Amino acid sequence: MQRAFPILGLVAAIGMVSSFGAQAADCANPRKAEGGMSESYYKGVEAATALIGNQKYGEAIERLNKMTDGDGSAYEKAIVYYNLGFAYSSKNDYPNAAKVFQKALDANALPQAQHDQLQFNLGQLLIADKQYAAGAKVLERYIADSCSPVSAEAHIFLAQAYAEQKRFNDAIPQVDQAIAKSKQVKESWLQLKMALYYETKNFKGCADTLIKLIALVPTKSDYWRQLSGMFLELKQDPEAVAVLALADRQGFVTQPNEIKNLYNVYMMVDLPFKAATFLQDAMDKNRVPSDEKNLESVANAWINARDLPKAEAALKKLAAMSSKGDYYFKLGAMYGDAERWKESREMLEQAVAKGGLGNRSGEAYLRLAIAAYSLKDMKAAESAANKALGYDNTRGQAGQWLRQIRAEGEAPTT
Repeated sequence: MQRAFPILGLVAAIGMVSSFGAQAADCANPRKAEGGMSESYYKGVEAATALIGNQKYGEAIERLNKMTDGDGSAYEKAIVYYNLGFAYSSKNDYPNAAKVFQKALDANALPQAQHDQLQFNLGQLLIADKQYAAGAKVLERYIADSCSPVSAEAHIFLAQAYAEQKRFNDAIPQVDQAIAKSKQVKESWLQLKMALYYETKNFKGCADTLIKLIALVPTKSDYWRQLSGMFLELKQDPEAVAVLALADRQGFVTQPNEIKNLYNVYMMVDLPFKAATFLQDAMDKNRVPSDEKNLESVANAWINARDLPKAEAALKKLAAMSSKGDYYFKLGAMYGDAERWKESREMLEQAVAKGGLGNRSGEAYLRLAIAAYSLKDMKAAESAANKALGYDNTRGQAGQWLRQIRAEGEAPTT
């Protein structure tokens, strides 16, 4: 006895992944099932699907494999291979699942919708098995030839297969097609698109995609920071600052590393006043520790902003807590640049006495020589200039100052 049993009756009943297929077809005259199923094949497949439903995959595979050796028709064999592939895929044996799914297709006996469905499943399995090139070819045929509507997910699977092969420019249009077909765009699709743009160094595309991600998930602070970074790459500094400032106003900049990152952006785009006030406010509110590193960042910002009183106050705090003379050096340099020679000399003397200046030692002695010279103390100026001669980075300037100091020291007084 023959039964004309549609394939979905055996497969979809236990939850087969819904999909579509791929061989070139005359969609005006779709494929039809090539024959029916005998009583023995019907009962055999029915028993196997019951085993699969009870998660007895090994028993189902054994039963179905025996049936493939029978004398069944092409349609019957296609039904068996189809269910055998599902049994293999249910136990995550993707290589064997792909092989028998291909045999089901090769039988060329399935109805159009089920043929299409199986074609898409095969592409998915190949990609899951990391056979990205083979999976991409199957999905390309599916998308080109399916008589059923091509799902947005199919384009995403193909985009992922292309991405794994580093075919980033081929992947981007597939994501676009998926987005165009969907009323509700998934966050993961936009994340994939952003990653593809980043791989191709298309920072404008990255920024545009991040704007869409922020619109979709406005509470994710990472997207705000990434968008700011993209604007910096595009040399759109005002936009970069505006994005981070807006994120801060919304309460997204809360962690110490996020606060320091925003400080660095303000400094990078030459907004030192904003950087100093922002970081100082964060310290005052205990959002970041008032430690030496953060105090130095505030001091550097005030120096760049040319707000000497505030820079001076910050540097004095630092000088008192540090074991090195670096902060006294900065105070001395700042006072010297303002021609406050007495204060400059005092700070520089403390700097060299405290030590730990590293490669700034020569500059400290040179500045000390200039301060002493400006205060008419030629003996101290000559002594400091002589010490500056001992450093490569200040030897040339020190020599010039030394000649000037000695010339004036030898000049007759009137």
